[in-house]
Amino acid sequence: MWARFRKWKHAVALPLAIGAGLLMRREPNGSALSNAGIIIAVALGLTYVIEEVVWGLRRKGRPCASCGRFVRLRSFSVRTTCPHCGAPL
Repeated sequence: MWARFRKWKHAVALPLAIGAGLLMRREPNGSALSNAGIIIAVALGLTYVIEEVVWGLRRKGRPCASCGRFVRLRSFSVRTTCPHCGAPL
């Protein structure tokens, strides 16, 4: 389940961020479309922060995008590959 969520998240977040940036940049300040771009950008930021808080509170680690098994990330260390399947994190 988590592997599907992470792939879906990456596929949706980038186009939404680009769309929000275009709406904020091309439309005049205070217009409905400009406000929609701001709302989309704030929602993406809040979603990221909430996801990080949830992973931190669960204390299981984050799921690998390839195999879906949880990888514990330690403080002050960098892990670049999954210890279970060897895929890049």
